[in-house]
Amino acid sequence: VFVSIRHKTNISGVFLGGKTFITEIADTEPLRELGLSGHKPLLQNEGMLFIFEKEGNYGFWMKDMLFPIDIVWFDKDFKVTHIESSLLPESYPKVFYPNAPSLYVLEVPSHELESLNIKIGDSAKFIKK
Repeated sequence: VFVSIRHKTNISGVFLGGKTFITEIADTEPLRELGLSGHKPLLQNEGMLFIFEKEGNYGFWMKDMLFPIDIVWFDKDFKVTHIESSLLPESYPKVFYPNAPSLYVLEVPSHELESLNIKIGDSAKFIKK
């Protein structure tokens, strides 16, 4: 599926736990809905950043995923509010929800958050193009 929708943001990466993830951006409803479905596996320094218009309890599923991922939710101040690790494609149709409202969500390769020792309350920095 090809989605040709202009991104609303100019973010190129997320710095988290001492590591920079080069990110694809999902900042429109069609891009957020597609997410990483059918996407080739991410490299260890790649991720997808979901950006919402307002804070909310945004759930994620593994529909049409080809590889496992970690998901981290952030609030408006870029603080980690929830983490889900090593989610498998076979978990679909289960939906994973955060414990607190979020504005941003980052998906990265499985085991990355654990290897960086990411915890609730940690901060991220967004890198602009």
